[in-house]
Amino acid sequence: MKQNYKMDILIWYYALLQSLHLLTLTRAGILKLLGQDFPFPILPPPGGWEPQTMPFLFGMAGMDVLAIILALVFAYQSLLMGKMNRRIGILSLTIAFTGALIFAAGTFPTGAWVAHPFAYWIMVILFIPAGWLLIGLLKGDSLSAHTSQNE
Repeated sequence: MKQNYKMDILIWYYALLQSLHLLTLTRAGILKLLGQDFPFPILPPPGGWEPQTMPFLFGMAGMDVLAIILALVFAYQSLLMGKMNRRIGILSLTIAFTGALIFAAGTFPTGAWVAHPFAYWIMVILFIPAGWLLIGLLKGDSLSAHTSQNE
């Protein structure tokens, strides 16, 4: 089998990114339960979040958690067990990218992106390598020195 260390690196990166994402969501959830405002990365627009926006943000967080769990299962199986299940990786990345697009569509018009461009655009930049991983999985790239399932 052709060795492809790029896929290994991208999977490690995606697992790290999603682990940090989970920590961020957990912190935001705890702060929200304590009655505090949402922290980075969902800084509000200048007038604050409208009350009807909150269910949207909670729904997005729920979708994110599903994508994160699948990402961590995918990374664990691929990198530590040596059995890549491309379907789980593609499913996780599809949920994550779909969620990111819906999040952008729902938050951009509020003015939050204009008010806090660094916070929002850094999320986009940090997610770019996940796009390369998705492309690799869709093309059928495999892990270095590992077997690939569900091709």
